[in-house]
Amino acid sequence: MRCSRCLRVELALYAACLVAAPAFAQVDAVSTPPPNLVLNNYDSVPVGPYGGLEGSAYAARVGDPSAAWFNPAGLARQNNAQISGSAGVYEHTSVTPDSLPNRGGSLQQLPNFVGFTFSPRPKLTLGAALLTTNAWNQETDSQLITTVPAGQQRFAYSADSDFEQRVLAFGAGYRGNGPWRFGGGLAFSLMSLRLVQSVSDRLADSTGLKTLLVTARTSGSSVQLRSQGGVQYDTSQFRLGAAVRTPGLKLYRSGSVTLDGTLDAGPSSLGASVFDPDATFEQHQPWEFQVGGAWVRERVELELDLQAYSPISAYSMVSSDQPTLTYIDAGTNQPPTVVSRPFGGFTTESNGVVNVSAGGHVRLLKDRDLRLHGSVGNNQSPVGSQDLLFNKVDLLTWSLGLSGSLGKFTFAAGFNRQSGTANDVAVRNLLNGQVVHSAMAVTLAGFIYSLAYQF
Repeated sequence: MRCSRCLRVELALYAACLVAAPAFAQVDAVSTPPPNLVLNNYDSVPVGPYGGLEGSAYAARVGDPSAAWFNPAGLARQNNAQISGSAGVYEHTSVTPDSLPNRGGSLQQLPNFVGFTFSPRPKLTLGAALLTTNAWNQETDSQLITTVPAGQQRFAYSADSDFEQRVLAFGAGYRGNGPWRFGGGLAFSLMSLRLVQSVSDRLADSTGLKTLLVTARTSGSSVQLRSQGGVQYDTSQFRLGAAVRTPGLKLYRSGSVTLDGTLDAGPSSLGASVFDPDATFEQHQPWEFQVGGAWVRERVELELDLQAYSPISAYSMVSSDQPTLTYIDAGTNQPPTVVSRPFGGFTTESNGVVNVSAGGHVRLLKDRDLRLHGSVGNNQSPVGSQDLLFNKVDLLTWSLGLSGSLGKFTFAAGFNRQSGTANDVAVRNLLNGQVVHSAMAVTLAGFIYSLAYQF
């Protein structure tokens, strides 16, 4: 499973100790923390007034301002100007590691959609949308005190991670006299990543006191420009839709990395550090494809969609030309040794995945616009075997909600839940060769709301 940044520093410290000062191999135990769990599953935030309630199974039927992102061809369904002034999610994240006594997580409000459409001339509709497609935030603080022969060991771990992708999408939709609609557009994608972690391990036994303290911070952001296109086709009972989105053109990027570790084992000590406030940050986007088919009746609409994402070969997301400096004092009253070696960077890799979602709605009353929405689907993790930053958690997702209209106002509200488990995580690596593994249960629960006005 993925190693955390602290784990890599600790293993580097230990390897340097074994090479330069064999006495360090007698350190009883150096604990490693749980990974700083970060999920990068695609489109993990419910988007749009109705698409969020129907599990993104919306490519064939979308007709509100969220079409600027889902499928630009859907913009052509609108003849009048429309504004979705408020659409968002209150999201609660829970992370439960089996091997530590404390649970992590967060509660955040995501203003994940604002959009509008207007028609400058017949058959042509323009639209724009500002939305959030990914939002992962969690904080975990835990302490574990255990008894060892002739002493006590205290292990403390703190992690704070944040991963977000926001999109500003512009699109145009055109409809002819027949059943076809076509659309295209551009999307500016802003991605930000922040990973902060610290571990403290103190072992007091009959040989004395040994202490390890490691802190790490990694951050980065990028802005990319992506293009997209879409098509829709309607019959009396069926609707078909397809959309494609290209990888991004890099417009801006920035990054930083700071790692610092100290190991005190009585007379001997070891330290290691990396510092680069201007590290190189890269983000590669996949090709995205979505196809959907819907069955439409007067009061019932059901749709099944496939979302496919291309693989991304392993690359260094965070790298630096600054070296890792290792300071070694063998405790023999000799000058310490300082060793410089290249910083390895943090690699990420994405597998190709195909997600399936089914959603739709039922009009509850014949003479009232009140609809019950629902969806179910999967959200597979793209994390590859060489990934050192993100964690593999396949999510099962479902949603349920209501929407309706009052005059020119339309509203929607509902609930979305995603859950999965990170299996076989290396929670604690001990210097005697033992490894403690754990599963980590992940739950994301969100309250979805929206309000729109149609002129």
